[in-house]
Amino acid sequence: MRLRSSFLFLALSLVMLGGCSKSFNVAPPAPSSVDYSAPAEEEVVFTLEDVRSGEDRQFSVGTITAYLDINNEVVFLKNHLEKELKMRGVHIGKDGAAAHPLNLEIRKYRIRNQRSSGFSPYFTFMTFSADLYEGDQKHRITSYFKNGKVPIWAFREVEHPCYNIPISLMVKEVASKVNRHVMKYVAPDAEVERLNREIQAEYDNDYVYMKVLELGYTNNPKAIVPLMELTKHDDTMVQSCAVSALGMLQAEEQLPFLIQYYREHENTQKFMALKAIGDMDTEASHVFMDSVRNSEDYKDEEMIKEVVDLYY
Repeated sequence: MRLRSSFLFLALSLVMLGGCSKSFNVAPPAPSSVDYSAPAEEEVVFTLEDVRSGEDRQFSVGTITAYLDINNEVVFLKNHLEKELKMRGVHIGKDGAAAHPLNLEIRKYRIRNQRSSGFSPYFTFMTFSADLYEGDQKHRITSYFKNGKVPIWAFREVEHPCYNIPISLMVKEVASKVNRHVMKYVAPDAEVERLNREIQAEYDNDYVYMKVLELGYTNNPKAIVPLMELTKHDDTMVQSCAVSALGMLQAEEQLPFLIQYYREHENTQKFMALKAIGDMDTEASHVFMDSVRNSEDYKDEEMIKEVVDLYY
């Protein structure tokens, strides 16, 4: 009887997993609450060029064939990137009339799903890497985020946590890094204080990690102290997002801490620390990233490889 039950469980799992394809409706990214109070006369104009090749041109990949209602993911990104920057006070100009004409060459841009059986969690991994050109200057812009949902009684349950949230956070992070490299606008100290108060007030909220990431979007070094405290939070997702936000702020003095954090942790905490190290973009961080690229972690762990490859 036990053998028959095990066989039935396996058979049901394979039926639920194999040959499965799903469609998901992607909601417009929710705007960030961060306001840079940017000068109105500063204008930005974007051009986006898709330089992905081969398998990298596939936007939605993974264990399950997932169809997303995005006709053109590059146009989607451009439209919502401009909206996000407008929400933060950055003025978006018309073609040919910009103080900051920018070109974003997209190298990697996909959302990968993963599910090992019909009874396991459904995970997605949002990956983005591009080169931002401003005149003769080039900056690497990256984003990486993992989210999942368990248990799953209906596939519609994964739409928001596994697609809407990662895509929305990717847009916000790209907007933040474009600002950091080019306009260099900084949210007021009061914004940092507000976000920190709200995070403390919502300590046990399942979605408080999103406000932790907003501390990184501020581009304000004042956010480093509260973020360091949040790396000790009880929730590992909050810890991971605090670590990631330190990278967004390029908190170079925290590089030794991030390297140690990477070595001492596993899974999401580990690869988000690696992402933060890559975002530092210093000689010391490059040396460490090179060492990881030549390590067993890179060979054996797909998520580590995905993060490292964003920077090469």
